[in-house]
Amino acid sequence: MALGFWKTQPQPEAWASQGALEQALRLGEIRAHYQPQVCAKTGALTGSEALARWHHPTRGLLAPADFLPQIHRFGLTGRLGALMVENALTALSDWDKAGIDIPMVAVNFAQADLNRPHLVSQLAWDIDRHGLTPDRLTVEILETVPSRAQNSQIAANIAGLARMGCGIDLDDFGTGHASLAALRRFAVGRIKIDRRFVGGVHRDPRLQNCISAMVDMAKELGLQTLAEGVETPAELSILAELGCHAVQGFHIAPPMAASAMAAWIARRKAPSHPLGMTA
Repeated sequence: MALGFWKTQPQPEAWASQGALEQALRLGEIRAHYQPQVCAKTGALTGSEALARWHHPTRGLLAPADFLPQIHRFGLTGRLGALMVENALTALSDWDKAGIDIPMVAVNFAQADLNRPHLVSQLAWDIDRHGLTPDRLTVEILETVPSRAQNSQIAANIAGLARMGCGIDLDDFGTGHASLAALRRFAVGRIKIDRRFVGGVHRDPRLQNCISAMVDMAKELGLQTLAEGVETPAELSILAELGCHAVQGFHIAPPMAASAMAAWIARRKAPSHPLGMTA
């Protein structure tokens, strides 16, 4: 029975095979693009999020949904995570040298990344090697991670990163089951309100009530809030009205190569450029 089950499993196409993905990681075909995060009220740049993109030689630019499942399947999550951190720190260093003020970069850390025994010391070394301070790197963890991290290496690493000075973002907030105790225990500094609460929020009072409750809770706990997936001016307007601190999404800007950030910032400074408009 087991043999027959495995024989019937769909195999990845050659372009997404283990060998192809390992080569893409080795050659730098998979690399970070950066999506700006801005203040909901003023539009001031507060940071950016590093998001993986595959610059495939024949298929063009591929989004994470096209290859991340295979990355996980083939056990390449750790290699991708290390690559994204290195990309982010290199980008921050390069932006600093060019006089481009980007306060921080947020990088998603998978559960496997957070379970590495020497994660904190390795990150401290990497940050110092690039001439940066820990507050320039924000670690994004999924809302489901704290519930699985009781008395574990994961818990120790998150606490260690927070003590070192890295920001801690809780991603996809409202879709899992993070407890208030976990928010305090893991020194979370910001919750990211999932896009499922953001799409169409300007015309749905129920979504507005959900976001208002999240914002009020965060305020009581001394946490920042960031709403992701903002795609329209109306969504941006209501999120600012509801008290969200920061936003990101295609209405602000799509993810872009590190080299494109300077031009994007320059366009936003132009007098004729409306606040929050995609460029």
